[in-house]
Amino acid sequence: MTEKSKHLPHTEFYSTRSEADDSFYSVIFWTSALILFFWSLGYRGLWTAEGRWAEIVREMLLTGDFFHPRINGVPYFDKPLLSYWFIALIVKVTGRFDEWAVRLPSAVSGLLVLWATVSLGRQLWSARVGRTAGWILMTTYGVLFWARTGEADMEHLAAISIAVAWYWIRRKKFNFITWLVFYLVCFSGAQTKGLAAIAVPVLAILPDIIEKKRWRILLTPSHYLALMIGIIFYLFPFLCADLTNKSYQSSGLYMMFKENIIRYFQPFDHKEPFYVYFYYLPVLFMPWTPLLISIIPGAAGTLKSSDEKTKWLIKAVALIFLFFTFSGSRRSYYILPVLPFCALLVSVYMFKQDHLSWKRAVFSFQKGLLLTAAIIELLSPLIWRFLENNFGFAAPMNLKLITPVIGFLAIIPFVLEYISLDCFKGFTKNDLKAGSMIVSAVILMGGYFCCQQKNLEIYRTEKTFAENLKENIAKIPVKKIAFYKKASPNVLFYLDLPEYAGILKTPNSVSNFLKKNKGIKILISRCKYIPEFLPVFPLGHQKLPVLSEKTYPWQKLVSRKLAAWKFGINKKQPEDL
Repeated sequence: MTEKSKHLPHTEFYSTRSEADDSFYSVIFWTSALILFFWSLGYRGLWTAEGRWAEIVREMLLTGDFFHPRINGVPYFDKPLLSYWFIALIVKVTGRFDEWAVRLPSAVSGLLVLWATVSLGRQLWSARVGRTAGWILMTTYGVLFWARTGEADMEHLAAISIAVAWYWIRRKKFNFITWLVFYLVCFSGAQTKGLAAIAVPVLAILPDIIEKKRWRILLTPSHYLALMIGIIFYLFPFLCADLTNKSYQSSGLYMMFKENIIRYFQPFDHKEPFYVYFYYLPVLFMPWTPLLISIIPGAAGTLKSSDEKTKWLIKAVALIFLFFTFSGSRRSYYILPVLPFCALLVSVYMFKQDHLSWKRAVFSFQKGLLLTAAIIELLSPLIWRFLENNFGFAAPMNLKLITPVIGFLAIIPFVLEYISLDCFKGFTKNDLKAGSMIVSAVILMGGYFCCQQKNLEIYRTEKTFAENLKENIAKIPVKKIAFYKKASPNVLFYLDLPEYAGILKTPNSVSNFLKKNKGIKILISRCKYIPEFLPVFPLGHQKLPVLSEKTYPWQKLVSRKLAAWKFGINKKQPEDL
């Protein structure tokens, strides 16, 4: 036994093999992360809330006002400013403003989340625990999905993960710099989305602070000074916004209070049952859900006998989960901050040398799940035929070709492992043959997010509608273009109008719009509103839209499709846009 191992509470966490090849597997790890997070990042059109970030930044760049977020000129301070500034900085530096620029901060934040998780695992247990947790986290549905989505959730998660990792790195050096960096990271995260970036790291480190009366480190002048600087840093953008434009009819500070404090205790929307995270967490943790579910009972049962670091991790996971569960407002992605800690928990228990027969059974089930997914992809030609015959869904040819290839590649790691038992052992350096599962998960999840989603993009029609509309309204003044009820931020971004478009709230306002403006006019609306304003159309005018989103037989939410009408057309000229 080495001198170092005498002081280790659980030596099973530390590899007895040479780790000289760590750099080789680190290269594989980070190369895989770059591919999964960045491949075809900007290929897909904006979806749902991404348009808010894209349009707010577009209007910031258009007006030069970076402190007062707007959508079509209407104040929208539901989220703080920092996530918008990240996108604006990328646009300024790269000179391009598209889906790639909107999503790049999330992808970079995904890398930071991985770094923090791997670093935390290495700091508290060993390099192999950290890297295995990184592999697991990298291939979870929740992290991959949000790392490739242009919103603030991954920046938020990155701040939380980095703050906790920093605490443990500096755990024995509690001074002003330690606390200052900790709070600056937390408050930066709060400036991207919300106060959970402060609450979650504090909850995560709380069990360690309480242990052995370590709370005394909080009662120091350096801690209070760092906290005050962090608070000032957080409030500064809000104060600048309030002081620089008195006509702006929204307060960032009030919206922060409403969206974080009021929503937590007295929710005004997103009211889901208290048990909903027992469903959302397993979904976000796919495809590693079986491992997580099997480990949670064992973690709770062995809490007293676990080493100090593992006890902290179990308590941190429990506190974070309870924090979001006790909130009155719940959504699937709110629970994202617990994912890095769940990945570490799975990795830690993967290397503990106990209950090996049970672990082998669980690992066999996990392998079976991944292998089943690969086989389904391999047999996808039969599935495509079934979907086309029964639902009218005709898969694109590229999707038909790539899907069985992904399935075939995902099966290869299991075949190679069967032929050579140590083939993928270097990925995790444990005896449970998890390496083949990791490689298969990388192929399956990467195949879906980097290739299959890309091939399904042809069935998303909002961007095509907006681009066709933009091409045909280039010579029409903005004052003659109006939306009914509300303007889609996605469409506004793609139209790239130099001014704010009109919003018509009632059928009477539509009638007035058509009467008072001479010349060609454009009305844009969701299909669900058509029955409201159709009766006020001028007599003899074509009732059908001249441009509308394409609808496919299997699509059910047809009411959300967009359509455009053209008015004031000379009878001798065609009505087509």
